[in-house]
Amino acid sequence: MINDLKIGQVLWLKVKYQTDKFGSVTHPMLISKIEDSYIEVIALDKTAGKMHNLFRAYNKYINVENPRETVIYEDSYVQFNTKIILEKFSELTYFRKTKDTLSKLKLKEIIDEYYEYQSNNIIDENRKVYMTKEEILSLNKLEIKV
Repeated sequence: MINDLKIGQVLWLKVKYQTDKFGSVTHPMLISKIEDSYIEVIALDKTAGKMHNLFRAYNKYINVENPRETVIYEDSYVQFNTKIILEKFSELTYFRKTKDTLSKLKLKEIIDEYYEYQSNNIIDENRKVYMTKEEILSLNKLEIKV
């Protein structure tokens, strides 16, 4: 089941946004890298009421149209100024709403710009987050549908 995760899919999770700050709301997390023991995700947020965030160099706008996206439901932006690594475990697949991925062109642009930003900017140590399976499961209620 763990091999079912794909780059471009979205996990809906509460995560740590800083080493000592936990999110209280479930947010979409775009899978940008999959390794043997971990996955890297990019935080997404909706633009509604937050358009001012698009003026920050570390945020990139995602239009939900052209082509119509099925993994996110409204215009959003990705946040490049945080590095979020999740321990890889099979139950992560239950945090997807769909097996669909972000459209290929948008996904390529986002991932390229994310890694370019991460390479060319200093990411504050507090914004480099690793979450274990136990942390993820304790922060997120897992409802398995049989």
